[in-house]
Amino acid sequence: MRRFAMLRGGTATGWCWLALAAVVLVPGCALRDLHDQVQMMEQTCIVLGSVQAPDARGERVVAALQARPESTAEPPIPVDFTFADDSGNYSFALAPGDYLLLAFLDDNGNMTLDDSEPAAQVQGGDPIHCKPGGRQTAENVELVASDRLSSDRNLSVVRDRSVVEAALETAVSIGQLTAFGEVVPLDDERFDLVIARDSLWRPMDFVRAGYSGVYLDEALDPDRVPVLFIHGINGSPRVLSPLIERLDTSTFQPMYYYYASGLAIGQVASHLYRIMQELEVRSGIDHYHVVAHSMGGLVARSWLLERARRGESASIGGLITLSAPWGGYDSARQGVKYSPVIAPVWRDLATGSDFLAGLFDSPTTSDIEDAELPGHHLLFSYRLDGWMTGTSGDGVATLESMLPVAVQRQAESIFGVNAGHVDILESEAAQARFAKLLDALEARHSPAD
Repeated sequence: MRRFAMLRGGTATGWCWLALAAVVLVPGCALRDLHDQVQMMEQTCIVLGSVQAPDARGERVVAALQARPESTAEPPIPVDFTFADDSGNYSFALAPGDYLLLAFLDDNGNMTLDDSEPAAQVQGGDPIHCKPGGRQTAENVELVASDRLSSDRNLSVVRDRSVVEAALETAVSIGQLTAFGEVVPLDDERFDLVIARDSLWRPMDFVRAGYSGVYLDEALDPDRVPVLFIHGINGSPRVLSPLIERLDTSTFQPMYYYYASGLAIGQVASHLYRIMQELEVRSGIDHYHVVAHSMGGLVARSWLLERARRGESASIGGLITLSAPWGGYDSARQGVKYSPVIAPVWRDLATGSDFLAGLFDSPTTSDIEDAELPGHHLLFSYRLDGWMTGTSGDGVATLESMLPVAVQRQAESIFGVNAGHVDILESEAAQARFAKLLDALEARHSPAD
């Protein structure tokens, strides 16, 4: 069985030199590693489809099964599953191969296809042939109450991280390699900053090691409100410890999104969409807040736009960003222009990139009303005594990048902190502002009787 080939779809202490380092300072071995990793990404097959269910009472679940050769009597192997969004759309990122798809309505919410639940094979049970780098569209399915599959097709789609860990060497889908709410302490070695920084040059190794996903410090507590933390480039959830430690844990519970820094930001955002979509359904999360640092703010905005377009039901009380480079980096643009090998993230972070243009005031966002997005509270950092003497910024991002007019226009609040790009996380002023905002956001969501 082939391994999965792509993710769909320290914070940068010194990002501004990072892109140019690809040309001048980075050893040839790092560029060779990046070249090999990019080639691996390009082998991925994306499968898209839609499941309609006019009489739906439960969640529309689509399972991907790896097809066996016709000469083998064994049943297909369950590979991955996903939830269709409110419009019925779904997608998978798979290694090249043949796959069967089936869809069912999980009426009783037990994450298992029961005999009494409507179910149907996609494309009449014919396999989908996933070619390297291909994009396959499956036939749309309309489930009705009388649709059934034989009892030998019953399957459970409950996530089991121990099974995921055992399957790392043979995984063929991103879902097999993703943490969906795994409980892991921040001092776990996977959050080491050496691993995080390495993910810029070897993002696929990071993904195939099973590091990507959303983590918890302890099992979800229904009496507390989750706060999702998103780190920046070259970072891990551990970088955000100073803010996490300021949480009022009697009211809030932290969740952390961990991703490979070298991947395209849009791919990272789509991955986050899929994880949170499942966690919201499976864990009954109906309300939470989001906090993002540096490039994590761009990830968050891209994800929230996708979420608004798809019409997810859980409410997000607010988005708090710190030192996000909304205007990108000119050094990334130079890296894209001159480096012999380009990390996908550089294209998105390059000043003037299509990705950055799509985050605010563009045709891609014009169909989304402000009311459909959570209120944005923007914190920015400034320090004139860094190595970027003569440039207004925090030593990594410029003020021009952190404070574009389009971003200021939609923000509910703007707050500046005299600190460096990463030092803002340890700033007493920033921490106090963060805690005050969270309390205010939660009070707005749950006003006193």
